[in-house]
Amino acid sequence: MTTFLDSSILISLIKAAESNHQWAVDQFNIRKQQGPVIISDVVYSEISVTFRDVAEVNHALGVLGVERYPGSDEALVGAGRAYLKYKGVNRGPKNSLLPDFFIGAEASQEKAPLMTNNQKDFLKYFPDLELIVPPTTATNFSKSFIPLGPAEGPKE
Repeated sequence: MTTFLDSSILISLIKAAESNHQWAVDQFNIRKQQGPVIISDVVYSEISVTFRDVAEVNHALGVLGVERYPGSDEALVGAGRAYLKYKGVNRGPKNSLLPDFFIGAEASQEKAPLMTNNQKDFLKYFPDLELIVPPTTATNFSKSFIPLGPAEGPKE
């Protein structure tokens, strides 16, 4: 089974000082055994700022065995519609949410779970998307997430 990673999880994987580092490593290893682990170009772009250059980004992703998702027209349209829905309800200053809609739409289009630290950005706009979140960030307002602890395997 393919699993998508949000940039928050990828950063937790790479940086040992992150609070969810061990959880992210454990869940990443479980998911790698089940199939490819994928990031979108948006996630690639978001995490690239934590590296010196393209070669360093590609090396880190290669060591992890993370694959890149090329995207699809359907996912892009889904992201745009989710963003439009968000802007129709929220008139606030948060304008940087579109990348999360790209990430959520791509995972949703592929019917693949998404590992993330910030479930709130995805639940409302992608209700059928399976989210895998650290137990410390899981809330009880949706059935569409799977808070896996370090010793647990994926729940089917």
